[in-house]
Amino acid sequence: MGEGIDLRDPALPTRLPDAFGTLRETDPVWSVTDGTWLVTRYEDVARLLKDRERCDTDIHDRRGYDTDRPFGAGSAMEIYQHGLLVNQGGTHHRHHRAVFTEPFTRANVEREMTAVVARHAERLIAALPNDGEVDWVAEVARPMPLSVFAELFALPAEDAAWIFERVHEDSVAFDVLLDPALVPDTDIKRGERAMLELRSYLSDLAGQRRDEPGADLLSVMIVSTAERGDLIWDDGLSQSMEALTAGTGTTQALLNGMIEAFSGHPDQWRRVAADPDLLRPAVEEALRYVSPALAMGRIAKEDFELRGQPIRAGDVLQCGLLAANRDPRAFPEPDRLDVKRSPNRHVAFGGGVHTCVGSHLAKLEAREILSRALRRWSRIEVDTSAIAMEPMLMLRTYSELPVRLVGR
Repeated sequence: MGEGIDLRDPALPTRLPDAFGTLRETDPVWSVTDGTWLVTRYEDVARLLKDRERCDTDIHDRRGYDTDRPFGAGSAMEIYQHGLLVNQGGTHHRHHRAVFTEPFTRANVEREMTAVVARHAERLIAALPNDGEVDWVAEVARPMPLSVFAELFALPAEDAAWIFERVHEDSVAFDVLLDPALVPDTDIKRGERAMLELRSYLSDLAGQRRDEPGADLLSVMIVSTAERGDLIWDDGLSQSMEALTAGTGTTQALLNGMIEAFSGHPDQWRRVAADPDLLRPAVEEALRYVSPALAMGRIAKEDFELRGQPIRAGDVLQCGLLAANRDPRAFPEPDRLDVKRSPNRHVAFGGGVHTCVGSHLAKLEAREILSRALRRWSRIEVDTSAIAMEPMLMLRTYSELPVRLVGR
C-alpha cells in the first residue's frame, strides 16, 4: 500500500475526508492493489464517471473475471451480481435502466412518494423530545429509510425487521470492491448467506405479487419484468434487491452525516431555518460534504495513462467521490458547509449513465427530515468524540450518533 494511508487502520472510517484528502494531493491515482486504482481528484473523477470510450461498468470487462468466476459459475450469487445495474455496461445497462428506473425519476418520486416520506418523517421527528439527548441513528436515520421502503414495497410488517437485517448483512462485504484483503472470509460468507436468504424470500413474495399485483414498487418492478419478453425473472429480483440495499444504506449515511455537518456549522443551520428556499441547496451541499459512498467503480476498456500511471485494460478504477467532493480545485473552502454554494456540481451520486437511480428519493427523505428538524430545534449538538462508525470504507455507516436537541 502507498505511503500515508493504511486502509486497515480501524480509525480510518472516522477521518476519511482528511485521509483521502492527503492522498488526493500526494498520490491522486493510487495503486490500491495490482489492477485496482483509487482516483481522488475531482477533474479526473468527474471525467471518468462519464467516460464511455475508455471505461465501462460491465463486470465481465474486469481482467480475469470470466476465467476466475469469483462468485461461482452459475451460482445464485453470480446471477445476482450480473443482474445489478452497477455491474452492467453498454446496451445491456441502458436497456435494464430504462425498464426499472421509471418509478425513481424526480417527477415520479415527488408526485407519488412525497406523502409517504412526509408521514414517516413527521412521525419520527414528533417522537423526539424538545430538549434532550438521543441517538440520532436509532431514532431517525436508521428507521427513516427502512420505514419508507417497507411501505413502498408493501413488505409484510412482521418480516420487515428480518428483511433489513439481511440487507445490512449483505453490505458488510462492500469493501471487497476496494481491496478483497480488507474483508475477512467470515464476513464475505455472511454477506453471501444474507443475500441468498433475501433473494429466496423476495422470490416468494414477488411470485405472489406477480399473481396478484398491487400498486407497490415490488409489484411494479416484477410486472415490468413480465411485460418485457427480453427480461428474465432474475432481472426483476436483482433490481428489487439493489433498490432495497442502495436505497437504505446511502440514505442512512446522508441523514446521519447531514446532522453531524450542520452541528459543526450552526450558522448554516440558522441560515436555512430563516430561509426555507435554501432547503434544496442545503441537501445538495450536505451530499457534497458527507458523500455517503466513498467511491464508484469503473473498468478500463483499453490501456491509457492517468497522471503518469499506466492503466491497463481490465483494471478497476475506483472513482473517489468523497475525495473529489472535497477537492479545493473544484470547491472553494471545501471543508466548510455552505448552503449557498453555487455552482455545486458534486458527484455524491456518481455521474453519467450510472448516476444513482434512487438519488431523488434519498434527497426527498433528507429534505423532509431536515425541514421538520429546523422547525423543531434551534440547534442540534453532536458529541463528535462519541460517534461510532462501522468498520467499513465504501459506505459511511454510523452505528451511533449521540446528539443533544435544543428546542426553539
